[in-house]
Amino acid sequence: MIGQTLGHYRISEEIGAGGMGEVYRAEDEHLNRDVAIKVLPPGLLADESARKRFRKEAEALSKLNHPNIATIHDFDTQNGMDFLVMEYVAGESLAQKLTRGPLPEKEALRLSGQVSQALQEAHEQGIVHRDLKPANILVSAKGQAKVLDFGLAKVLRLEVHADLTASIAETKAVAGTLPYMAPEQLRDEPVDARADVWALGVVLYEMATGQRPFWEELAPRLTDAILHQSPKPPSTFERRVSPALENIILKCLEKDPENRYQSAKELGVDLRRLAGQTEVTVVLPAASTRWHRVRIPVAMGVGAVVLFGAVLFGLNAGRLRERLLGQSGHLRIESLAVLPLENLSGDPQQEYFVDGTHEALITELSKIRALKVISRTSVMRYKKTEQAVPQIAHIVGLSNSISVQ
Repeated sequence: MIGQTLGHYRISEEIGAGGMGEVYRAEDEHLNRDVAIKVLPPGLLADESARKRFRKEAEALSKLNHPNIATIHDFDTQNGMDFLVMEYVAGESLAQKLTRGPLPEKEALRLSGQVSQALQEAHEQGIVHRDLKPANILVSAKGQAKVLDFGLAKVLRLEVHADLTASIAETKAVAGTLPYMAPEQLRDEPVDARADVWALGVVLYEMATGQRPFWEELAPRLTDAILHQSPKPPSTFERRVSPALENIILKCLEKDPENRYQSAKELGVDLRRLAGQTEVTVVLPAASTRWHRVRIPVAMGVGAVVLFGAVLFGLNAGRLRERLLGQSGHLRIESLAVLPLENLSGDPQQEYFVDGTHEALITELSKIRALKVISRTSVMRYKKTEQAVPQIAHIVGLSNSISVQ
């Protein structure tokens, strides 16, 4: 293909290959710019009817206009060869970056935050990716993430393969690459944006630890693991993963879609908040009867939590200090569950700040090495619950319950 011309695109080099075709760098001779051309496998679009359907889908995908989405420019056919023309991104795939090991948490948060924004844009236009994986995420020389192949898995129904595992499409007409497929995809159920949230959770797990949450070489075993086994906490493999990031990842990987983040937007908020890029709005009363909105960084909430914890510790509230340090005749506290905080302001808009404070409190307490703190994912189900504290303690695995208020 090198040196050949497809339409008005002259091919200069091959830059990739996979289940969805071979990818080449080419020059757009009309607009004097570099583009990426994906040449679809021969016979994939069997007839003119299939080709017409694909063109219609490609036109819909070309309307996605976002800095973190590789734009589709054109679709054409020449001498029976079908090809898709896309934005060319200089850089490397996330899959290539991960061959060098896990990423620093700051970088993982930045890239996953950009991917979540790309997913949000697509989902708002009714497009689900269905095949999100590191190979479909390009990282430019400036560190910008670009997501490829939005919606093509649904259109093409290809047999896609991972490095060591075959796609479930070998035996069932299900789109997607097996290690990144959500349980509902494997069950051949209708999927929505939450399937992409699962896939991003797998990708984020891989960025944080250098390996996937489910790693079986045989497709049946891998399928069973995704459907029935809980992923090991990322900190099991990489101790530097923060409790807050671990909670985000595990929430993405909930088997039941109802227990995951319900949208890429919701996930993106937590990613940006953890990255320290988000401010929250708090309503405070002024001297007059009017209310004024002021912006307070999440860092102030964290500081308040640390101060609150220090006061409790210093004053030995509920004999907390003695119990944590084992200085009393009572049982030493070795495990702790921080139940969700209640929004007493009466303003629903402050719920975001309340949840952020709860997460910050769990994060700070988790820094005490001698103390096991139950994850935020495990305790959030008890928000606004009427269950008694001893009953909750038993469910989350605490042998005794001591309520400190």
